[in-house]
Amino acid sequence: MDLQYIFASFDGRINRAKWWAGIVIILVVSIIIGFIIEVVFGTGAFGTFLATVLALALFYPTYAVCAKRFHDRDRPGKTALYGLVPSLIAGLFQTWGLTGTPQEPNGLGWICTLINLGVLLWFVIELGILKGTPGQNHFGGDPLAAIN
Repeated sequence: MDLQYIFASFDGRINRAKWWAGIVIILVVSIIIGFIIEVVFGTGAFGTFLATVLALALFYPTYAVCAKRFHDRDRPGKTALYGLVPSLIAGLFQTWGLTGTPQEPNGLGWICTLINLGVLLWFVIELGILKGTPGQNHFGGDPLAAIN
């Protein structure tokens, strides 16, 4: 698997397996680095700043992975932004403590939770479960053609 192509390119198509692998890698990196930030720096101003930088840094590879998967579904890669941008904003609101606590979320907390849940369901169904366009489409050849 070409990691540079998966995480840094917006060209071409990837199949469901590569999308799942890319998302799992991004999630593991996020959890590990987020845990290190919280343990070393806590949830104070500098820890929150580093968590924000982490979220912004992981946005690009997440967008690249999702854009290529939307290409496989014969949809523009920009479609990923309809889910990723609201999720990023909701996550940043949570990082900055604007949503209450996990045990007692405020109104904004409930809205952010619903946004993240909606995007998660949409992406899992659209990108993780549904098959891509068979054969050639507007964004390139079938990524499964090389496997068969």
